Amino acid sequence: MKRKGLVYGLEDRPGWGTAVFVGVQHFLAMFASIITPALVLCKGVGAPPETVALMLGASLLTSGVATLVQIHRIGPVGSGMLSVQGTSSAFIAVMAGMGAAAAKAGASPEEALGAMLGTSALCALLEVGLSFVLPLARKVLTPVLSGTVILLLGLNLVGIAMQKFAGGQTALADGSFGSWKHLSLGLVSLGTVLLCNRLPWSWCRTGAALFGILAGMAAAAAAGVLEAPPPTASAVAWPRLLPIPLSVSWAWVPAMLVLYVATTVETIGDVTATSLISGEPTDGPVYEERLRGGILADGLNTMWAAAFGAFPTTSFSQNNGVIQLTGVASRRCGTAVAGMLVLAGLSGTVARFFMRVPEAVMGGVCLVLFSLVAVAGVRLIGGALKGHREMLTVAAGIGAGLGVVLKPGALGQLPEWARTLFGSGVVTGTLAAIAAQALAGKTKDAAEG
Repeated sequence: MKRKGLVYGLEDRPGWGTAVFVGVQHFLAMFASIITPALVLCKGVGAPPETVALMLGASLLTSGVATLVQIHRIGPVGSGMLSVQGTSSAFIAVMAGMGAAAAKAGASPEEALGAMLGTSALCALLEVGLSFVLPLARKVLTPVLSGTVILLLGLNLVGIAMQKFAGGQTALADGSFGSWKHLSLGLVSLGTVLLCNRLPWSWCRTGAALFGILAGMAAAAAAGVLEAPPPTASAVAWPRLLPIPLSVSWAWVPAMLVLYVATTVETIGDVTATSLISGEPTDGPVYEERLRGGILADGLNTMWAAAFGAFPTTSFSQNNGVIQLTGVASRRCGTAVAGMLVLAGLSGTVARFFMRVPEAVMGGVCLVLFSLVAVAGVRLIGGALKGHREMLTVAAGIGAGLGVVLKPGALGQLPEWARTLFGSGVVTGTLAAIAAQALAGKTKDAAEG
């Protein structure tokens, strides 16, 4: 039965004009989030322009193909609903640390990126495995634990966004870090994102992040500080298998595994929300099958995407807002947005254009995007904070997670492997929250009042 307020349900087939119109809104909602990891991580390790362009194109292309798989299902793989999938920002904080460690050890930018991709592909096997033991996994991955992990992810990402806001690595090198030149560009992009969310038009709100980038680039061009365009390349950027040799950074495997636990939790929430607003069941065998397929698609899509030079992918929660705004949950609209992503990924012009985004402009947009991750964690915690056990779980996670970030010297006497593992606020906070949840036992109804 179609949900009240839904114009087109899951199995409906609107005309292609309607599908493309709705697809554009999904595209605007996810485009900036998809290109953000490639821009942040590639520039963070000093990758050359051709590598940045390659990874930008791969991110868009693989997100389009992953969306098709997620929506239309291939055997047991995929949720079978309008669940779009794209490159995830959740991995940026840990991968940035991995890149910095690789650079300190003398690795080239390509070697650092190859370690990120190879390690993420290997660790994605955990998400694949979790999809087959969902009933057991959901007993451990409680909403309060999930909210704590997502909150820590957001808080750790804010530091990266703020560094870019002030000019990024280039500004640190040339002494202009924190100058008004960079801060003003960041304010333009940040202000545009906030203004777009204030305006009454739904297309403006869904595309706020993309419009913030474009406004910042326009301001940089007007000020004469827009980066020079990269060398001319082919108008079509054909995908290449293993364009960056993959490797595994074993010291960072535990940290990556924790992130895959977090992204599994996030996907459970996204698929549940999509089911709800699409008028589909949120319990029973059909729901469980979709949940398992969505998580399986996340893991498998990440593994093959790494072979083409793209960072980990996951389902996107912001697109559930587009379904609610438009009242359209039809798979055909998902096909339209997937086609747009594939075409953008194949276009060398798109990649070259966004390579010119100044770091400060990206920082302004990321400050909002990454902070929204933290807000999502707060909302999840708020709905699950029922008693003393839940409060202890959150307190232990946030205390340990922020503690090692605010006072990194506290781990100075530990072996190098331990500093690498526990130096990540996300990893340490997640492990502490899991331990607190287990030690606190079950919350009794009487204690909950």
